Parts: sequence; structure tokens; C-alpha cells
Amino acid sequence: MNLRPTISAPLPWLTFLTGKTFGKSNGRRRRPSILYPLRKLKFTKEGKRFIAVLFLIGLAAINTGNNLLYLVLAMLLSLIIISGLMSEPTLRKLKTTRRLPADIHKDVPVPARLVIENKKRHLSSYSFKVEELPIPGVEAQPVYVVKLDKSAKTNRTVRYTFRKRGPVKLDGFTFKTRFPFGMFLKVKTRRVGDEVLVLPRTRPLSPEEVDECMHPCGTSSLHARGNGTQIFGLRDYTTNDDARYIHWKASARTLGLLRKEFERDAASNVTIVLDNFRDEPLRFEEAVEKAASLASHYIDRGYRVALKTLTGEVPLASGRSQLARILRFLAYVEPVDGDGRLSVRTLAG
Repeated sequence: MNLRPTISAPLPWLTFLTGKTFGKSNGRRRRPSILYPLRKLKFTKEGKRFIAVLFLIGLAAINTGNNLLYLVLAMLLSLIIISGLMSEPTLRKLKTTRRLPADIHKDVPVPARLVIENKKRHLSSYSFKVEELPIPGVEAQPVYVVKLDKSAKTNRTVRYTFRKRGPVKLDGFTFKTRFPFGMFLKVKTRRVGDEVLVLPRTRPLSPEEVDECMHPCGTSSLHARGNGTQIFGLRDYTTNDDARYIHWKASARTLGLLRKEFERDAASNVTIVLDNFRDEPLRFEEAVEKAASLASHYIDRGYRVALKTLTGEVPLASGRSQLARILRFLAYVEPVDGDGRLSVRTLAG
């Protein structure tokens, strides 16, 4: 019996499917499947209610034998098929690439540009969301697109926040849509691998914090105004000065704001020593952050800075390029087992 002519008239699409599935290959290599890769499908709240109503109408139709109920049931079932047929092209041939800045610091939000492209030549994509695949320690804003025309692309700026320093591998994106009726959430995954290096965060340090890290031998200083750690004198505070350098006790006596001035250190070389012994993770990260902040503090003031740890070192140099080398080194620093104590200190000279 020839099955194909029998079903050609009412169901031409079934003819095509049957021919592809059971037809001869004519000696040519057959594709693994004519169907698109399966998507993940989830019921939405509205979809669950729709299925519940569909189930009740089906029971009523079976119990009563009412043709009108069967007609309504068939119509509702057809909506599910139509929903699948209309939502599938929305997720097909969507491509997304990310462009992140060169310098990424831990816990500091950075802007990233997502380029979303519709590679379809004849169909647009409607009402879909693009999200970064979940990775521990990475927070990324989702992007919602109402419509993306055929062979078009759109650029969106989103915010990424990395909660862990060191190398981080980004796996890809998920495309989600509830189009057209909102009854089902269809999800497609696309792998787009990128690796970024998350640097430790730097923050401004107060003179007291800088003094705490100074080695007990201290530093020699010249009796001249500069950016050292010893107080040189006081002067009137202006609006251009940093409020952290106000001398509050002296200001209270004079009823006016006075600013501290510091002596210039004789030594222009500073070595930051990080004894990266194993400790509580939070304390270890705070020590790494403090070492990075000290490097930024001294380099901004014209010092030549070196970094030493138990596992390696960065030679003495100055400038922003040196700060970049130190931060990259600290991004890879891991705790070391031993009898010592985690600490951060600076040596001058």
C-alpha cells in the first residue's frame, strides 16, 4: 500500500515528514534529523491554567458526547500546535557576542556591549530575552528584545559584576521566549565561550591605613612638603582638598577647617610584601585587596613599586603599566599552606 498518496491531500506537511523519515536515501548520506534541535519547554502560570481548562473541557466532552465541546477542545489543542510553530522561528539563527572592557575589577560593575544578530533571511524574531548562562560569582543583566528584523542586529549595553577575582570563563547565553500566547516558555542555549581576567579591586587608603602597613623600621623623610606619611604641617582647608586629610582636633581649636600636609619621603622605592599564608577566605581576599590598593596608592604618588609574595614577585618599576602588572599578578595569587600568618606590609628603600 502506498502511504504517501493517501495522506497527501489533507496533510501535505505529514507527507513531507513521512517521506523524509521512511523514504529511501538514494545512496546519499541522510541528515541525522530534519527537526530542529529540541528546546527546553516550560509551562508558564498562564499555560498551566490553560492546560487545566483544556483538561476539564476534555472530560466534559467525553462524558457528554457533545460535538460542540469536541470542537472547542480541538480549537484549544490547535493553539498549542500554533504556539510551537510560531515560537520556533523566533529562537532560530540568533547569534550573540559580548564585548567586555580590558580592565575588570572584582565587585566593580563594568559596562559590556552585547551584539545580538538575527541570521534569518526571511523571518523576524519577536519578544525574546537574552541571558548569560549562570556562573558562580558572575552577575549579568538580561536583555529583552521586542522585535529583531530579518538579517538585522542590535547593540545593547548591559552591566556585568564579577564577585571573584582571577580567570573566569563565560560559557554562553540562553534565549527565552513566551511568544506568541505566553502559555509556554521556550529556552534555547548557545555556547559562546570567552575568558576574562578579573583583577582585585583597589580603593583609596587613609594615611592611618598606610601607616599600619609600614614596616617597624619606618622610612626616612626629608623635611619638605610632599606625599609621604609623616605630618609636615597644617594649612587652611580649601574646597579642592580631600576631606579625609582634615585635622579635626586642630580645626576644633581654631573654629576653622585645617588640612594636614605630609613630608616627602626620602626613599622613592617601595616594596609591598604579601605573606599569602592560608587564612579565612574573606580575610585573604581583604589582604589581596589591600596589597593592590597600596600599589595604586604609591604608584599614583610617583614611587617605584615592587611586589613580593611567597610564590613569586614583580620587579621594581613605576607607572601605570607597573600597576597593571601587579594587579594581574595578584589576580592569580592563591593561599599557601604554612606556619606563618597572613599579613601585608611595606618596605621603603
